[in-house]
Amino acid sequence: MVYMRFWRRIRLLPKVFLNISKTGISLTIASRVLNITFGRNGVRFTTGLRGTGLSFTEYKKYKK
Repeated sequence: MVYMRFWRRIRLLPKVFLNISKTGISLTIASRVLNITFGRNGVRFTTGLRGTGLSFTEYKKYKK
């Protein structure tokens, strides 16, 4: 089975990105320590130790 994936990141301002994919649009605010992504269903917080490949991600769904 073959899957096709589409994903594109557009820089709006320094450290602010618009992410476009097949499934929707999200907005990411990036810093050295923390990335915050606002998506259709919730907010994703990602932090990591630079240069090690280790990261931690937490996802919070929006209240309905």
